[in-house]
Amino acid sequence: MSIFISGFCLLTVTERVTKAKHIQFLSGVYAINFWLSALVWDFFIFFISCCLLLVILVTDYHFLDTLFILMLFGWSVIPFMYLISFLFSSHTSAYIKLLLFSWGSSFHIKHANVIVFLIIDKESASKSHMLNSMMLLPIHNLGMSISRYYDFQQTKATCASKKNVPIFMNCSEEGNVYGLEADAIGRFLIAMAVTGLIFFLLIFLLETTSWTMRTFVFRSIFFGIYKKFNKVMSMELSVESEDEDVQNERNRILEYPQESLNSTVLIKELAKIYFAMPAVFAVRNISVAIKKEECFGLLGLNGAGKTTSFQILTGEEVATSGDVFIEHLSITKNVLKVRSKIGYCPQFDALLDYMTAREIMTMYARLWGIPEKQINHYVNKSIQSLNLEPYADKFIYTYSGGNKRRLSTAIALMGKPSVIFLDEPSTGMDPVARRLLWNTVTQTRESGKVIIITSHSMEECDALCTRLAIMVKGKFVCLGSPQHLKNKFGNVYILKAKIKIDKDENKLKDFKDFMATTFPGSELKHENQGILDYYVPSKDNSWGKMFGILEEAKEEFHLEDYSISQITLEQVFLTFANPENTEAHG
Repeated sequence: MSIFISGFCLLTVTERVTKAKHIQFLSGVYAINFWLSALVWDFFIFFISCCLLLVILVTDYHFLDTLFILMLFGWSVIPFMYLISFLFSSHTSAYIKLLLFSWGSSFHIKHANVIVFLIIDKESASKSHMLNSMMLLPIHNLGMSISRYYDFQQTKATCASKKNVPIFMNCSEEGNVYGLEADAIGRFLIAMAVTGLIFFLLIFLLETTSWTMRTFVFRSIFFGIYKKFNKVMSMELSVESEDEDVQNERNRILEYPQESLNSTVLIKELAKIYFAMPAVFAVRNISVAIKKEECFGLLGLNGAGKTTSFQILTGEEVATSGDVFIEHLSITKNVLKVRSKIGYCPQFDALLDYMTAREIMTMYARLWGIPEKQINHYVNKSIQSLNLEPYADKFIYTYSGGNKRRLSTAIALMGKPSVIFLDEPSTGMDPVARRLLWNTVTQTRESGKVIIITSHSMEECDALCTRLAIMVKGKFVCLGSPQHLKNKFGNVYILKAKIKIDKDENKLKDFKDFMATTFPGSELKHENQGILDYYVPSKDNSWGKMFGILEEAKEEFHLEDYSISQITLEQVFLTFANPENTEAHG
């Protein structure tokens, strides 16, 4: 029995850890519906299994009585397993530990009952408390119910035979096995019925009130105390940004009323502190307003605060201070309403391995409220948009990483969310799939939705983002369109020159000397078989001037080919990512 009941934690832990449950909540599922449907299905499985077990194993038939005891046990133990599963972050670890707990508790509690009866005085209050506390464990109630029921039937059979009746056995009174007496099972059956309801209510309260409780604890208590005793932190959170664009955006959000900003997403002085020793500043007072039909990119090295920001924006984490407004609704105060306006593709795929792409997309289409008659057409269109037709009817666990990312993105784009969060959506995709994804995301943005994306591909951000911010140590260090950032921080041109060294190798050295004297401050970044990559300062060097000079020098230095380009977004990013430049750029 321990092996069987421990399995009820597997899917609940998997869905929570992979964020499949969170995606379902974002798609419109209420906590009561999620857990009640899980309970009904698991209880049905438990009922069928118990019926088969009794048909095979029970020889001396009291089928209905035994089945009734087992059904109450199932009602009690399934919510108990759900509740305990919140303590685990791995489904295999949860299963093994709960298996050992169930087996160990059933073995040891039986002996504990005997010890309590033998050692502690009969009328002792502590004895009563100890026995009653054991009734919180479903496995204890099952064991006692089966044991007492068996003893009762044995006594009844012995008294009925009237042969070799022990002296201590009272056959004059016919007791009720379902009574509340010490030797009856009524108390244990009531305990299973009541604890099952209590466990289920605790799960529901944990899902619905945990956000309010965490908000109060972290924002009002921890942050209030920490701010009071740590003046340095208060100054650090209120300090102005060194970047003009970031500070102007912040001033605009703080000075103007929310309605006048005309933004779908408003992030206002958002901060997140992990209260450890010492405290960790994950996000430091970021502010930005994002309008309809914008694709906003959030860039930064690992540990810069991108993932924490995404967790706050999607209602997974509570902000320490500040707030996020989606269509004028505060995520701090109205998290349930805000969730229904969000589509989310997490960094790691929140998929159910033993479903097909068509099945899981049909499920999410129903959750979003797509009319039943339109679901097949809607799902087929979504599958075609990301070229998933060859894999649509295969189990998800057979997919490659790139195909899983495509499916996760397709799910995020389903329904009618106002804002879609994509956390590294193109990871593992081949170039064709990546281009297809970009086209789909662009079409979605042009339909009036807001896209917020994180990516390590600067090419992707350059292609998709209308605006972006680079995060360093939890704060924005620059903000603007990709072209604006390249113009602002791109103080160099990139020159690539190919020289025919097969005719005269000295020409290579002569060209290097020519670059050093003609373009002072130019830096040779890379050299390979006559191909030279230079960073040339843009100050006092216009495009026309450089092209003119190089065209005149083409024959002299045997220049086979050359090109001049602006600094790339990746090079701007690396400027801030470089620890040596972090201080200089804020």
